[in-house]
Amino acid sequence: MPSARRVLVVEDDPAQRADLVDYLRFRGFDAHGAASAAQMWALGAADSLVLLDIGLPDGSGLAVADALRQRHPETGVVMLTAYDADRMRVEGLSLGADAYLVKGASLEVIEATCRSVMRRLGAQVAAPAATAAPAPGSDWRLLPEQCRLLAPDGRPVDLTVTELSFMQQVMARPGTAVSRAELLAAMLRPETLNNIRNLDGCAARLRRKVEDTLGLALPLRSFYGRGYVFTGEAHCR
Repeated sequence: MPSARRVLVVEDDPAQRADLVDYLRFRGFDAHGAASAAQMWALGAADSLVLLDIGLPDGSGLAVADALRQRHPETGVVMLTAYDADRMRVEGLSLGADAYLVKGASLEVIEATCRSVMRRLGAQVAAPAATAAPAPGSDWRLLPEQCRLLAPDGRPVDLTVTELSFMQQVMARPGTAVSRAELLAAMLRPETLNNIRNLDGCAARLRRKVEDTLGLALPLRSFYGRGYVFTGEAHCR
């Protein structure tokens, strides 16, 4: 039976790295983050899948991809970068990358690419736990005065004040990406690195809380580098 592979997310932007690591873990991957090539090597890249940015603080991701292919031919490499020029894409693939994605790709596309590369490499990833689906056309309801979120079947989830503020913003505009800057402004918090990390932690806790309490997947999605989107039908008082 092929063994499951880790995913190493090599990205120097903390918020984008947190997006990917949190989402991939939520989807069943053994995901870890590295802010630089040096951290990646320290974590060990053998028998891993590496999501690799090109613009790293300690060198070019293209050179890292080449070194990975030379040292660890069994390692999967997915380039994930802001550079979408054909020349960069060709160079990345010619250096041994298994796939090349441009930042702005949805997390679902990134996940599907990771699974595809892992299948080709003979590794397995645990499938996400199956969750009950809400009835078509039913709303998630937010009750601010009670600090509660109601699932489509009426069951409640108690929220903290921070979680309530987060949900008010994303549920007010379902289907639209709400940036971290907008979310922090609504919470009257400055856009600092620490507050961004706390915001991402809040989103992760909300997903886990709804999953653990109701056995349902909260229709809240991260969009890589953009913010958060509530993808369900919403009703806010």
